[in-house]
Amino acid sequence: MQTYTLFEEYITLGQVLKELGLIATGGQAKIFLAENEGHIFYNGEPENRRGKKLFDGDRLEIRSEQLELHFQKTNPEELHQYTQEKAEEEHVKELVKKLNQENKATQPRPEKRKVPRFPGVK
Repeated sequence: MQTYTLFEEYITLGQVLKELGLIATGGQAKIFLAENEGHIFYNGEPENRRGKKLFDGDRLEIRSEQLELHFQKTNPEELHQYTQEKAEEEHVKELVKKLNQENKATQPRPEKRKVPRFPGVK
C-alpha cells in the first residue's frame, strides 16, 4: 500500500487519477472510470464518481492497476514547504505574464497582406 500525502483538505478522484499519470487530462477521468467500472474501490466500496472527495484516512484501490493508496494529511513542515513552492510558482507565472505583455506591446504589429485579386473571380 502506498501513502498519498494531502496538502489540501481533500482531493477528488479525478485529480488523483491525473496525478498518478493514469489519465492525461481531467476530461478523461469519466472515460477511465467507465472503462474500469468494478475495479475502483473507495474504502472497500465500488466508486465511479470522478468528483468523489478523498480525505485523510481514506483508502483507494484501483485493481486494474494493482494500486492501493492510503491518504494522509501532511505534517506542518511539509505543508509550509509546499506553500512556499506554490507561492514561488505563482510569482514566476506573474513575471512571465508581465514580460509577455511588455514584449507584445513593443513588437510592431505585422501588416495585413492584401489578397491578390484575379480577373473574373469574385
